[in-house]
Amino acid sequence: MTGRIRVGVIGIEHLHLFEMVDGLVRAGAEVAAVDAEPGPLLDLFVGWQPGARRVDRSAMLGDDSIDVIVLAGVPADRASVAVKALRAGKHVLAAKPAVTTAADLALVDAAATEHHRRWWVFFSERLTNRAVIEAVRLCSGGAIGRVVAVSGSAPHTLAAPTRPPWFFDTRRAGGILTDLAAHQADQFLSLAGPGTWEVTGALAANLATPDHPDFCDLGRFSIHHTRPDGTVVVGHHHVDWLSPAGLGTWGDVRLTITGAEGSVEVRSNIDVCGHDGAEHLLVVDGSSARGWIVRPW
Repeated sequence: MTGRIRVGVIGIEHLHLFEMVDGLVRAGAEVAAVDAEPGPLLDLFVGWQPGARRVDRSAMLGDDSIDVIVLAGVPADRASVAVKALRAGKHVLAAKPAVTTAADLALVDAAATEHHRRWWVFFSERLTNRAVIEAVRLCSGGAIGRVVAVSGSAPHTLAAPTRPPWFFDTRRAGGILTDLAAHQADQFLSLAGPGTWEVTGALAANLATPDHPDFCDLGRFSIHHTRPDGTVVVGHHHVDWLSPAGLGTWGDVRLTITGAEGSVEVRSNIDVCGHDGAEHLLVVDGSSARGWIVRPW
């Protein structure tokens, strides 16, 4: 890979695609090509990146000038496209969930290893929220002592009439834990550090969406992580599609980290009935309690 990195986009089924491409462009990449289903998101993308050629994905993967493929198609299709891209010598950046089954994960991992290419997953809740970024930095630096517990809560707005049919098909979308709770698992592992982990309990259920009986609108999971020195971190996480319309944002997402010597809380999008703004960070340690807002409104 020499000179300016050239990017190809395959699939635009989520707005995360725009965040991923924007980050690459800001870093100096050039968007060379796009292949996606016709619709408002493709129209929006082409208007934003008029230099991107509309080409078939097979031609895109055969174009040696393209270095990185960005994937944001239907979740169940992302792994197979990633494998083809890796075998074609491309690096891959995928929206979460990048895979929907353990078998697909194994295929992608094998292709990346065999062809010596990188496969990244974009977890926006950790990588673009500055309060979460700072929380991870503080905890990694020992600001609250050894991390012993992590809990996350991520309600989302369903807006069912705006969703495509595949969204309500668990086999195609991956289900609520694979889709939404992937963010919480990512944050937990970044805070817990190296070690071995085990999911000790999980729940996915339809409790309030009768029009889509096979769709799970609430999910929870618990995780137990053991570090190489034998110390333990426990995690309990909740996600749902039940965020109310009156909230003013898509979800009251929170992250709470308990350490042996303090605690950190992140209110990612809003402080309900509290301070205005987003990306709130609250820190309590042996000397004081303090908080700040990263992004005022």
